[in-house]
Amino acid sequence: MNIYIECEGPNERAASKVREQVFGREWHLSLPSLGECDPELQLTLVARDASNHEPIAALTVLETTGNADLHGRIGLDYLNKQSAARYTQLAVLRPYRGMNLPIRLILEAQRLFVAPRQIQYTWLLFDADRAKSSSLCNLLGFGVSIDTFLTEYGCSRVLTRDETSRHASLCDRHARSLLQPPKSDGLNNTIDPGANRLPIHFLIRPPASAGQS
Repeated sequence: MNIYIECEGPNERAASKVREQVFGREWHLSLPSLGECDPELQLTLVARDASNHEPIAALTVLETTGNADLHGRIGLDYLNKQSAARYTQLAVLRPYRGMNLPIRLILEAQRLFVAPRQIQYTWLLFDADRAKSSSLCNLLGFGVSIDTFLTEYGCSRVLTRDETSRHASLCDRHARSLLQPPKSDGLNNTIDPGANRLPIHFLIRPPASAGQS
């Protein structure tokens, strides 16, 4: 299966389409609109199935530097004097789960938003029961909060990572090596990313089951 990732333009609704399906119809949640946030302080990425160009996953990274109120509500007071960014409203359509799309989206968000802005800490909210066993912790090295918080997603833990640490760099390198298609199987980059698409694209095989990444 051939999938590519691109930045969403200001007037596009691909990410909203994915989120309405996952958060609205599947999880029965009503999440706050990201349109109220400064567009200069956020980036939305969309993964698409290259066979039909339909959106299948979405992620927004949002700078939260100096947002003491938000940080304080989830035990991140120590970030108030640091540059910080939040990964939020990560959604993957059910048939495409188990393909490490959250990892791929976050790695692209790091490259395009976190690194250029020299963000020191990144964080996100995650289901409290599954946080410790998530691929974000096991592959990307996010730390998990001991405390739980009642958030827009329900009972959550906070995942955090120091982007300037050697541990983060090693985790990224390891994750990229695991996600890189084997060179010997002929699955090379074949999709022309076009003017508005990210230079990263990949070929992956569908999983045996549709488990959540």
